[in-house]
Amino acid sequence: MGNKIARTTQASATEYYLHDLPSSYNLVLKEVLGRGRFFKSIQCKHDEGLVLVKVYFKRGDQIDLREYEKRLFHIRDTFRKIENPHVWPFQCWLETDKAAYLL
Repeated sequence: MGNKIARTTQASATEYYLHDLPSSYNLVLKEVLGRGRFFKSIQCKHDEGLVLVKVYFKRGDQIDLREYEKRLFHIRDTFRKIENPHVWPFQCWLETDKAAYLL
């Protein structure tokens, strides 16, 4: 009888940022590049090289991201037409219950 202090466990950075991505993506966290208010930017290692992952964590209110998804695909299609080594379109968009990922 008495008060007990609950033990809290801290999630590792990998668990925090990549927990919703399927394991088939084979991403290994290398470095957290930015902790912006809107997007978190992380650099990961993949079988084919380095990958930049942008993570948007959903907050309490459930917003519909379908309109943003359409816009992103339009931007990707536009970027694919530009032949410049400094312009790379994103390769993958994934939305889960807790976050949205742009790879």
